[in-house]
Amino acid sequence: MALSVFENQWGGWNEGDEMIWVDGEKEPRIHGTGGEDYFNGAWGFSKLYSLPLVGLTEFHGWEPGARFSLYRWHLEAPIRFRKSIKVSIEDGQANLRSDNFYSVAYWYQKEPHVPFPLLPPVEERIPKFKPTGGPGQDPKMK
Repeated sequence: MALSVFENQWGGWNEGDEMIWVDGEKEPRIHGTGGEDYFNGAWGFSKLYSLPLVGLTEFHGWEPGARFSLYRWHLEAPIRFRKSIKVSIEDGQANLRSDNFYSVAYWYQKEPHVPFPLLPPVEERIPKFKPTGGPGQDPKMK
């Protein structure tokens, strides 16, 4: 998976838990402890790193407008599924933030398969800074 985050607030999006559901399970098969652990940057991100299975390739601080780009490949421990997989990561503790998340998931696909839905138009996929209020918001940005 590759993940990019464009922050709309001060502080850390990375406190949100990652969760993975397989084949329609009601409860997540994997319920992790947060983005910094999932991307092997425990104790927070402070500098770029690039390893064979995990990396932080873009980091611009913790202020509104900051950007992060990360990746993690599950080659050493693949998450196998037959019909469906759902992967989510909360935006901050208990999903109390409202940053922009952009992700790409990769998997091995057997053919034939049902056509995938079309992507939204490009202009809808470009991150835009939007002050949101709430926890972590700089009062001067309102």
